[in-house]
Amino acid sequence: KFLMKHEMVNGGFCTEVLCQEYLQGPEFVVDHVSRDGIHKTMMVWVYEKRAVNGGDFVYFGDVPVDSESPEAKLLIPYARGVLDALGIENGPTHGEIILTDDGPCL
Repeated sequence: KFLMKHEMVNGGFCTEVLCQEYLQGPEFVVDHVSRDGIHKTMMVWVYEKRAVNGGDFVYFGDVPVDSESPEAKLLIPYARGVLDALGIENGPTHGEIILTDDGPCL
């Protein structure tokens, strides 16, 4: 109820709330372009986060990740599996993935 009573910055009020599990670990971006179900990895990045202005993790920038790195070798197949599971066959995609102690997770 608390969230439903607050006006949004662009006006209006929230009519729904989405909650998600907090995942601990570095956050990566895996960008793909797909055609006819073939997924080509365009880039893998890791978000650089810093403690700034009282916030514990403010997005500061992106750092490229080598596609041959151990992290990329986990993240790329995971992201492609997600695209297949969602039935995405054509177009660009941008996936944000946390690499937890248990492995990658959206």
